[in-house]
Amino acid sequence: MTHPRQYGPRCTLTFIFATIAYDPDPDLTPLTVRRLCKALFGRTGSQWLVVEVFGEKGRQHRSADSNPEMVEKMAARYRHAAELHWSATLAEIERVKRLYQTKIKKSKK
Repeated sequence: MTHPRQYGPRCTLTFIFATIAYDPDPDLTPLTVRRLCKALFGRTGSQWLVVEVFGEKGRQHRSADSNPEMVEKMAARYRHAAELHWSATLAEIERVKRLYQTKIKKSKK
């Protein structure tokens, strides 16, 4: 089960996996992913999670896709879809919060 504080970052990474990862083979390093998350969602996400998922042990070279111009180019292509995804994510978080608060109130009665 995902810890509630990790839900948002996991949803941003899910979006990247489901969309940008299929873009003509982008080199998604942790730096590239963090910059994409910032450009698309206004947040960088969980460093350890990004490294765990996108890190490559022993990697020596820097990704050409991590430079700010390339990140912005990728982000521009997916910005509208990212806004829809993030809106749905925030709505789901609010729905779960309300459900949780309702259960808490019922348990106190």
